[in-house]
Amino acid sequence: MTSSVSQPTSGIVVTDVVKTYKAGKVKALNAISLTAHPGEALGIIGPNGAGKTTLFGCLLAFLRVDSGAITIDGLPPEAIETRRAVGYLPERLNFDKWMTGRQFMLFHYELSGLDPASNATVCTELLTKVGLEERNWDLLIKRYSRGMLQRLGFAQALIGRPRFLLLDEPASGVDPAGVLLLRRLMRELKSEGMTIILNSHQLEQVEKLCDRVVFIKQGKVDAVEDLKQGHAESCQYVVKWKPMEKNDSQSEIQNIAEQCGVELIETQANLAVFNVPNVDAVADTIDALVRGGYRIIQATPQDNRLERFFVEGHANAEEAEH
Repeated sequence: MTSSVSQPTSGIVVTDVVKTYKAGKVKALNAISLTAHPGEALGIIGPNGAGKTTLFGCLLAFLRVDSGAITIDGLPPEAIETRRAVGYLPERLNFDKWMTGRQFMLFHYELSGLDPASNATVCTELLTKVGLEERNWDLLIKRYSRGMLQRLGFAQALIGRPRFLLLDEPASGVDPAGVLLLRRLMRELKSEGMTIILNSHQLEQVEKLCDRVVFIKQGKVDAVEDLKQGHAESCQYVVKWKPMEKNDSQSEIQNIAEQCGVELIETQANLAVFNVPNVDAVADTIDALVRGGYRIIQATPQDNRLERFFVEGHANAEEAEH
């Protein structure tokens, strides 16, 4: 098994794709366009019914688009060369439960047309890589837990060293230790040049793994967030202090916020909410408040920018429906 992934030349390009159901009455994808650049991890988020599952179906050639175009490394999704280059982990895992985990991997390795002399070695490496314990390799799949199934599915998706990986809720049902392992594995794959598209409702995982995030609303791209630029560090902090003999002065707190380059969202008795660009700004703000006589007892992040990105986009989608 090679240690690196050959670099794709053009990534995944979706151009004005339309996909409808019920004789055109339901438009699941509405002239959607997006690009996953070579070696990039692209997150796909959005409310239920936004078109994410349909988009994955079109990318994998499970569904035929009504109009528009999709290319993966310059080829259509249905091309044999494309199918060999794409690995896929579905959200709903429906495996042959009469097989053991080892038999399942060997079976799919054989289907891939790879060198049969390497089948046992490669399957062993992949099962180990995803953290599926060796004592479970010869256990019938029907006895696997949700987390074990998820690891097995991830291993199967990596057969053949695909250049592109589509992941649909990859951490679903996985314990915290498994989540950390899968996160580390995805980072490793990306560092080797693999292009990854990740669909997940676990925004923390998306933020930690992805270079950019696309918010899909009503079948089209509503917004794109570049996480590499550090924007996702921005979040709201609730800062609390002990009651003071003097009244809390909103103007004084506002002046401190301006001096520290943060935004004062609101003030209440003994607390204030700030929108801060990064953790350094949090430290500067707390330091300035202390120097101003405020006895700080707590500073807590309220949420992160990616969470607000999702919430605001979801709210806008609901408003558009009314």
